[in-house]
Amino acid sequence: MQTDTHITEHRSIPVVVDKSHLLTIGEKLYTEKLSFLRELVNNAYDADATEVQVEISPSRIIIRDDGIGMDEDGLRQYFTIGSTLKRTVETSPRYGRRRIGEFGIGKFSALAVCRQFEVETQHGAFRARLLFDKELWSQHEDWHLNIDILQPDHGRANGTIITLHDVTTNFPLGKVRRYLGERTPIQSQHFTLFLNGERVTDEIVTGRKIAIALATRYGPINGTLVITPSERRAGQIGIAVSVKGVLVRYEPFGLETSRKWGVTRLTGRVNADWLPITSNRDDFLRDSEVFQLFHELIRKEVSKALGLIRQEGDRRANAQASRVLKEALHSIGRAMRAHTELFPGATVPLGSRADGKSTGTANGFDISQAEFIDTQTNLDQEIARRLSEQGTTKRRRGRPSAVLGNKSVMRSLKMANLEIAVRLEHLGVDDESHTSGGVIYINIDHPLYRTYHSNDELLTPHLARVITKELALQTGEIDPARAFAIQSELLTTALQTKGKRAV
Repeated sequence: MQTDTHITEHRSIPVVVDKSHLLTIGEKLYTEKLSFLRELVNNAYDADATEVQVEISPSRIIIRDDGIGMDEDGLRQYFTIGSTLKRTVETSPRYGRRRIGEFGIGKFSALAVCRQFEVETQHGAFRARLLFDKELWSQHEDWHLNIDILQPDHGRANGTIITLHDVTTNFPLGKVRRYLGERTPIQSQHFTLFLNGERVTDEIVTGRKIAIALATRYGPINGTLVITPSERRAGQIGIAVSVKGVLVRYEPFGLETSRKWGVTRLTGRVNADWLPITSNRDDFLRDSEVFQLFHELIRKEVSKALGLIRQEGDRRANAQASRVLKEALHSIGRAMRAHTELFPGATVPLGSRADGKSTGTANGFDISQAEFIDTQTNLDQEIARRLSEQGTTKRRRGRPSAVLGNKSVMRSLKMANLEIAVRLEHLGVDDESHTSGGVIYINIDHPLYRTYHSNDELLTPHLARVITKELALQTGEIDPARAFAIQSELLTTALQTKGKRAV
């Protein structure tokens, strides 16, 4: 340190914090209006409360707990801004809970929604009450709060009651319930939370559950990913990430920009107590090595779950394609038996049982079992050539959409000396159908198939129409009007007999 021989006197000036800054902390630090409820309920949890009652009315909110309460030193500590107590004493005295609070400023978030908050507490033989009035606090220079020492209430146990007076914001109970269910440790043992007399519980999400249990050098990551039965467009895209059992935020882990099918079906919750969070508990310290490691690990788990969703979608779509093709062929078989004159080369037995394995016997025709083939493999040369010329194979680099399946499906209709083979195949978006090598190819990627794929009642007639169109073309009829009449007659009968399956 350098000395200056010209110094004539040493003086000091005070470091002053304006009182209005305390109000700014409460009103500005917490971005959500409901943050005060989270902070006050979690303070009760840290005080070993087993039950917290939240009562909300138009002008007043009460948070009542049965925790250990506070003596006079506890009250002093309660109003010490930035207290390090919860960081130095990390567990609660009765249940050994890992304390949630860290900074000692969350209680002032209540100032964003009310003009006064009152604290009444009892700890053994000590009982006291104080009133924090925002306007009065701003007007006088005294930094002290006056407390009233009360006679102990021997009819009640220890605990604290916080009352917010002159509430300036309306809080819909449904929104409050969902918020408290996510942002408070209601899953912990010996802890229950009630809102206006009704217990607050987790949202029940049904679906396939995938357990997450990862070990890191910082500590464990535990939780569950859930693949819901259907899309959850109304919910938030992402996984709920909690610290010490309390939700910090929904983290998308790349889901918000992913083009993979099924991203809105994936939800869940993971917990890592060692994640660094911001002072208002609404986000993580994202630049930290700790968070980046966590993010990478969970992103890999999310990617695996999306792969499972994809596989499930493929299985369902393949099964649907097989099912509707069977239904369409069954209707066409009945129609062809009713119109033997349209196919004179086939002698159709009436009511006799077909030979071999079939999915429909006793109808005079036989529908083969489904054959699942890797898409765009073992194609007829003509179909392969058409794909090559159209550049479709290049455009479809990568897998087909899971809603349409990852396999081509083939069935055949056998009737006397006639066999009709139909293959549902991914052929790009140009052609609806094509017959080549004795096989009718129907394009799964065609816009009409995509439009009807989610409804069997629409998709089955679509397949019947395409198949009868190709059959009419194969009759050799050169007159377009007559060819169309053949298709129309066959299709009309097929749709009329749809569902009239022989037993």
